[in-house]
Amino acid sequence: MLPIFFGILTSICFAIASLLAQRGYHVAPAPWGAWITIAANAVFLVGGHLLVESDTRLFVLDNLIFVAVGLFVPGVTRVLSFRGIRTMGSSITSTIVNTTPMFSTVLAIAILGERPAPLVLLGVLLTVGGLVTVSWGGEKTSYPKIELIFPFLCALLFSIKDIAVRWGLGSGGTQPILAAAIAALTSTIEIFVIIRCFQGVKFVLPPLQVARWFVSSGIFTGASFLFMYVAFSMERVSIVAPLVNSYTVFVSILTPFMARQIESVTGRKLAGAALVVAGIFAVSLGKD
Repeated sequence: MLPIFFGILTSICFAIASLLAQRGYHVAPAPWGAWITIAANAVFLVGGHLLVESDTRLFVLDNLIFVAVGLFVPGVTRVLSFRGIRTMGSSITSTIVNTTPMFSTVLAIAILGERPAPLVLLGVLLTVGGLVTVSWGGEKTSYPKIELIFPFLCALLFSIKDIAVRWGLGSGGTQPILAAAIAALTSTIEIFVIIRCFQGVKFVLPPLQVARWFVSSGIFTGASFLFMYVAFSMERVSIVAPLVNSYTVFVSILTPFMARQIESVTGRKLAGAALVVAGIFAVSLGKD
């Protein structure tokens, strides 16, 4: 049950990080807010690794997989998701991205040879259904159907990340906290280059009362990365992926306490949350 606990903790921390960042953007515009969050995430993980591990095997071949993970998540996925939001809207984009657990399970079966029990498969379907229900807003927008490829690619990359992390940690050569730190540090450098060099945004830190929200978001992001990597080091993708990718439902649960003035909770979101909880329960029962 420990990996399931860590998987749920991952989603809770992701949800808190998302709401803290949302509070920051609500206070004032912050072009570098996302980078501050990722940088604080990297500092949290690197600092945590140095505190608990005296022997750091950084420049070894096994760690390259986590450099690749950091390049694609959140680097490339951030670009793909923003493209989807810009052309189709946030609800359609997030609905498609929330199919990640389904892709993760299929890839785990095909690549890692996992054979999840029928109850686990039911839990995955319930979780995906719940996430789609939570995120679907019924937007009436007109867009070229070719644009659907971008959020689908985003979901696919997220699922490949799940497979890569599980495979990279399977050999036992890299500690989960170091693996998470490598990915976070890679993403920090990449996002800085994207914003500064490709988007041409001048590097300006926001005022302290704004930046503190993004720093806090980064700390919770770091905790979520740590819990996620620990969970994947202990259990199969088909078990962990539905848990770590269900943070949307925890956003809905925590919104009344953390962001009531920014976002409302509807009956549809509560129904989606119930489906996700049922999915998590089914995955827990189906774990052999």
